[in-house]
Amino acid sequence: MSDSDRSNSDDEYYGRVRALLEDAYVSADERGNVFGGSGSSGDMTNWEGKRRVIARAFDRPGSWLDVGCANGLLMETLAAWVAASGHRIEPYGLELSPRIAERARKRLPHWASRIWTGNVMKFEPPIRFDYVTALVDAVPVQSRGALLMRLAHLYLKPGGRLILSCYRPGGFLFGKPAIEAESASAILRAEGFEPIGEAEVRDPASGAAKVRVAWVDVGGQE
Repeated sequence: MSDSDRSNSDDEYYGRVRALLEDAYVSADERGNVFGGSGSSGDMTNWEGKRRVIARAFDRPGSWLDVGCANGLLMETLAAWVAASGHRIEPYGLELSPRIAERARKRLPHWASRIWTGNVMKFEPPIRFDYVTALVDAVPVQSRGALLMRLAHLYLKPGGRLILSCYRPGGFLFGKPAIEAESASAILRAEGFEPIGEAEVRDPASGAAKVRVAWVDVGGQE
């Protein structure tokens, strides 16, 4: 695939993501459903059961960028969970959709100036971070390696930590549990990064991994 073909393919992917998520996230948030506004269902217990696992990657104070921050709910809750373990982190957000990003700014006016709109593969961050979290589906499959390298070189401080998360597709397929979340560790290794930590959450009913997280200290590598 040529660079031009890949760029067109990637742009189509981001367009599909916005078409799929934007209206649902914004309408949920406008109705006061903060969990739906961040792509989740249920209540805080359900949210914490799926997302608090990410806090295990934070072992020191620092600045943190959430790539794909949606309405900012993870910024808000993860900062509190990490604080409970004795570390203060300063959250920032980057969101592909201008409409969703605006919901985050309205929800979190004290952080409005640090919630940006942009495509992670094109956005130029004004500062670098001690931590960056990203979902594996922030980019198309063929761009995963480029995403990881861009985060390592452009977004993270020297010694910064890249945290990759994989979520399982929801629901059941033909009466059988949906496939497991991809292995974040395997994805990092496939792209030349050796994880220093990993964690997961399994569905108590099916035993399938519904969240997998892995992290590596790579920031500032040349």
